[in-house]
Amino acid sequence: MRFFKLLTLCVSLLAVLPAYANDGVYYTRGNHLVPLQETDISIRREVLTISLMDNGYARVDVQYEFWNPGSDVKRVVMGFEADPPYNDNYKFYPDGVHPNIRDFSVEMNGRMLAYRNAACLRDTLPLIMIDTTKRYYVFDNNWIYDVSNDDGNEPFDIDAGFPFTYVYYFDAEFKPGLNRVHHTYSYRMSYIAGIPYQVDYKLTPASRWAGGKIDDFTLVVRADNTAKHFMMSTLPFPEAEFKVVEGMGKIRKKNTFYGSGCEFSLRNGAVQLHLNDFSPQEELCIFSIYVYSNNNQYGYSYDRSTDMYLWYDMNNNNNNSIDKAFLKRIARNLPYANRGHVFSDPKLKEYFESLWWYMPDPDYKDSTDDFTDVDYKYINAKFE
Repeated sequence: MRFFKLLTLCVSLLAVLPAYANDGVYYTRGNHLVPLQETDISIRREVLTISLMDNGYARVDVQYEFWNPGSDVKRVVMGFEADPPYNDNYKFYPDGVHPNIRDFSVEMNGRMLAYRNAACLRDTLPLIMIDTTKRYYVFDNNWIYDVSNDDGNEPFDIDAGFPFTYVYYFDAEFKPGLNRVHHTYSYRMSYIAGIPYQVDYKLTPASRWAGGKIDDFTLVVRADNTAKHFMMSTLPFPEAEFKVVEGMGKIRKKNTFYGSGCEFSLRNGAVQLHLNDFSPQEELCIFSIYVYSNNNQYGYSYDRSTDMYLWYDMNNNNNNSIDKAFLKRIARNLPYANRGHVFSDPKLKEYFESLWWYMPDPDYKDSTDDFTDVDYKYINAKFE
């Protein structure tokens, strides 16, 4: 039996969620991608928009403005790094194409660019492209082991493994002056027990560009045609203030298990953060409210796209002190509350107004046109 020693709880926790990186700068040397500290080209502006969708994917749209102070065209290699997904059959993709990323595109100065893929060692200088002629065993989806000469009888040496990443890279020609780069992609969001979705995005690669900062940085998180209740770690921007810029939403400061943070409730809207001279030292982390509950906190959070651990044991609850008739009414009304229904029944009104995420909307007209399978599951919930 192959045996691996667990490192630390901290390392294990970080390993359960893939982290996605924004664009860094590289140069190529043989079969290497070498992270480069660019000394000339700086990031004038970045607008990062993350849309939380109901299909389990997040849509990322990044718009950059780079400044080339020189009088000549400068050619560099830009690369987007994506850590492997957790618990995805522990499979290694030697072609470097991430299994959970789709619709990746990059445009520079109005022209679509071709990109290439590679599987590389992570956090090394250089990023060595992995030899695809060998056999590898994947452990915890973040470490791979060369088993080309393994007979299967000996345990692996934990020190012989190495972390890896998938890289999308492309050739960028920076003309003198202002250059615009725009890329988009969608990826299947991570999840762990009790957290139906999580979005990780690395901000620190911006430090590889000249000046080590972003002159003008904007972050927008959207919930279009849906409602989302989520948290965000504010460690990357502890002094900044978020504001609702579209639709209905509310924000409050609240600590998370990642440290200081904010809690958001959005419906058909967006929140925004703006910073000048942003030098990111921490990475971005957005995650749904921890919805697992075994202490009868029914309805604490509701997401119309997933019922993962929502209403824990709702059909087999043995707590006789719960008014199951009222519980059934709550379940049937959750999809409507999620959309802003204003309750006239005093008991339901009191209950839903006690939930922070609830935002009544007098203009909402009851309709099932956009109801999901999850919505109908709650409408038809039985408590016996």
